[in-house]
Amino acid sequence: MRNLIAGSTLSAMSHSMINKEVPKSKLALSDQKSAYLKKLLRGAALVVYPIVDFTGIVGCCLLAYFTYDALNIGKQMYYQWGTLFVGAILTGFLTCTVLYFTGAYRKESSLLNISELQSVIKGICLAFILFTLATYLLRAHPSRYMVAIAFTFCMIFMVIQRTILYHLHPIIGKWMSIHKRVVIYGAGEVGTALYRQLLNSPRFNYLPVGFIDDDPAKLNQHLSCSGFNTNHSLTVLGNFKDLPRIVTDHKVNFIFVTISGITNQHLETVFQKAHQLGIRVRFIPNLYRAFLHRLRIAQIGSIPLIEEVEPGFNIYRYFKRVFDILVTLVILPIVLPLSFIIGLLVKLDSRGPVLFKQMRVGKNGKKFKLYKFRSMQSSTPAYAINPTKFDDPQITRIGRFLRKTSLDEIPQLINVLKGDMSLVGPRPEMPFIVAEYNDYHRERLKVLPGITGLWQLSGDRSKSIHENMDYDLYYISNMSLFLDVGILLETLFFSFRGI
Repeated sequence: MRNLIAGSTLSAMSHSMINKEVPKSKLALSDQKSAYLKKLLRGAALVVYPIVDFTGIVGCCLLAYFTYDALNIGKQMYYQWGTLFVGAILTGFLTCTVLYFTGAYRKESSLLNISELQSVIKGICLAFILFTLATYLLRAHPSRYMVAIAFTFCMIFMVIQRTILYHLHPIIGKWMSIHKRVVIYGAGEVGTALYRQLLNSPRFNYLPVGFIDDDPAKLNQHLSCSGFNTNHSLTVLGNFKDLPRIVTDHKVNFIFVTISGITNQHLETVFQKAHQLGIRVRFIPNLYRAFLHRLRIAQIGSIPLIEEVEPGFNIYRYFKRVFDILVTLVILPIVLPLSFIIGLLVKLDSRGPVLFKQMRVGKNGKKFKLYKFRSMQSSTPAYAINPTKFDDPQITRIGRFLRKTSLDEIPQLINVLKGDMSLVGPRPEMPFIVAEYNDYHRERLKVLPGITGLWQLSGDRSKSIHENMDYDLYYISNMSLFLDVGILLETLFFSFRGI
């Protein structure tokens, strides 16, 4: 199935899934009322985002003025309370309106919610550009320092706020009982991939409750997945014949069919059974060995067609190198003193070189030497399996801190300046692992590897890089300036989550 899920996210899968509605007449009256209440609660939850955004932006604008005044910079322009408050409210309305048009309030979700964060960053940037243009045309001329501080505060607030809401969403959804409870038919690679995507996309409000599988050997088997900072486990509850019992016991609303090669006759049986039980069916088409990130669903009349499309022209690919160099040059004055301190601590903590060097494979299979601060004992083999526990004796005392904070990655800025790596991209792998890659895995070698990326932000970062291709292929398919900025900000604010 590896090739079946190439680059897929839950949003991509939702387009690939065929959805068949079951008439509401099959639902009991109490169930209809419950469904109506859940729909109202979901609608109310969507209103929370603009309200929180507006309140936060107004607060950031007011805080920016007090910060500007306290720092005593610029011409120290003074604003009356009324003028300041009205300006903050207008900025809040303008920003929320722009966020709406950039897609920040869409119901759809993406892998790790990164698409929404990308829309938020784009909206904030566009809103402040419009604000600056409007004040210039109106000859208002507010302090540029204050505007810059307000922009910075709003950006920080929105990234942190969106991440917090993302984490709270499944908790609130479970507390308010507005989740759509899902059983996954098929405990194979496709089903496990879908399970992981459901965990990583909580705004869809799908709550997996278990698997069913017709293989007797899988009965009562536990399957574990990692969402965004979430560890979760599901059990194979039975086979298809047990579906009536499972629907009743677990109050199931949906069944997702993920069986590769399912026959039309059996699929029709699934629809009939779901119709009788009053649940809905979604299934993933049999696209075994297809690269989903290259596929698009079209339609001629009432006939769906799946076609392969080549990636469109992406101008950012040509300017990404410029972005990497500019950001690296801005960061260097900050990290150089820190690097000196870290290097001294590494040297004092254990014997051996300060820097760890290792051959990795980059874009188009080109090999290069990767640099990191040494976090393991110098006697550890250079290509040993990466430890996954902090108490591993191979990791030095200072190494535990460096790995926890990702500060051991700082020397890779040298790789960025040399052109071997980018700030954001798939992680580079070791040559002997790349030698075992198939065509599916080699898709990740089409771009420069990065210091950080979606995989590092996920709950799967403790697993092998090539075992979680959906993160890399999503990034490759959706590469943009705002996506890179979003990943960098997420990495900056939430890097204290372990190896």
